[in-house]
Amino acid sequence: MPSDATNHSTRLRRVILAGGVGSAVEWFDFGVYGYLAPVLGARFFPASDHVAAALSGFAVFCVGYFMRPVGGLLLGWLGDRMGRRRMLMTSVVAMGAASVLIGVLPTYEQVGVLAPVLLVTLRSVQGIAVGGEYTGAMAYTSECAPARHRGLVSSMATVGVTIGLLGGSGAVAALQWWLPPESVAAWGWRLPFLGSIVVAAIGLMLRASMPESEAFEAGPAGQPSAWQVMRRQWRLMLRVIAVIVGANAAFYAGFVYMPDEIAQARPELAGRAQTINSALLAAQVFIVAAGGWISDRMGRRRASVLFTLIALAAVVPAWRLFQRGTLDGLLAAQVLLSVPLGALFGMQGAMVAEMCPPAARCTVYGVSYGVGIAAFAGTVPALSTWMVGRMGWSDGPLVYMVFALIVALATLIAMRPDEPVAMGDERT
Repeated sequence: MPSDATNHSTRLRRVILAGGVGSAVEWFDFGVYGYLAPVLGARFFPASDHVAAALSGFAVFCVGYFMRPVGGLLLGWLGDRMGRRRMLMTSVVAMGAASVLIGVLPTYEQVGVLAPVLLVTLRSVQGIAVGGEYTGAMAYTSECAPARHRGLVSSMATVGVTIGLLGGSGAVAALQWWLPPESVAAWGWRLPFLGSIVVAAIGLMLRASMPESEAFEAGPAGQPSAWQVMRRQWRLMLRVIAVIVGANAAFYAGFVYMPDEIAQARPELAGRAQTINSALLAAQVFIVAAGGWISDRMGRRRASVLFTLIALAAVVPAWRLFQRGTLDGLLAAQVLLSVPLGALFGMQGAMVAEMCPPAARCTVYGVSYGVGIAAFAGTVPALSTWMVGRMGWSDGPLVYMVFALIVALATLIAMRPDEPVAMGDERT
């Protein structure tokens, strides 16, 4: 008979696969839209100039983020009431279905105003799915991990996100390398969305075999309603938002806005800019895992303060390098941002999970994270396009990143040394 240690190792591997690979599947679908936003803006919205088309595409990109708090509330409540496994299976099915349907949508030229209406609707479904997925996967992996390895194990959900974004970035880069721009705009953009049917099937298979969280199974029989959670935990939710806003705002500026802006300003560099973006996202897979490991050794609060300071030191030179408008400048800017942001993402999963009460962990985590991303991070590409393209404020995005990182730093410093707290189901 297998020993308890063997059974535990097998269970932990299933947890990591279900959390990490499942997240990769969903974020491939979600990220593809971000990298194709300018192309989709031109296909689904009437526009008279380049900036208006880009803004239209990014506006729908933001819709997915605005729906994340709704997903955090709906799917978070499902996870707290009916189990983490059921929540994560629901999210992967919703994401896969919405992505495939985007791939077969008619364009504005074919059906007029119905095209953007359908696109916004399906993007909203994607946002709801992701609103429960990311935070649900981090809460689930944190609950299932041994306490001494919680940072590393929970970082696998973020590694999955990074792999998914990398897959989306790589798919778009391949399109831009193999197809001429007119073919990408005409029909090539559909291919990554249609391919989602395969990745969604893989994600569902993994999620169906994952074990339920022991912390959920050991929880109280009567769970609070979503309204009770919001009323009782709003201060905690504000703190979570403040903790996560800095790294996320800088990430969406550096790894969504920057390569898209280079591609729009110099179309002949689009494929190479996306390849650089993909390569740096690949490097972040290892940096995120390292960040989780460091948080287990150094303490999550202390490590987060250190790497937020490093991120603050990096954003100004990174922005100046990007403003050169060259591939070398983009590469150098993303290299500077990769280490501190990747490390912070590796730490945040376990830290925020530990901050949230076990009986309402998925709801608190999902809603607060979703609100923070929707209000202050997912909007960064559109806001940056508006500040630079419409207002002529070339340093507007830089000021925004610095402010967001300062808010995160101040919140982390104000936390008591013994925070974050225990999970409620401690295992050593």
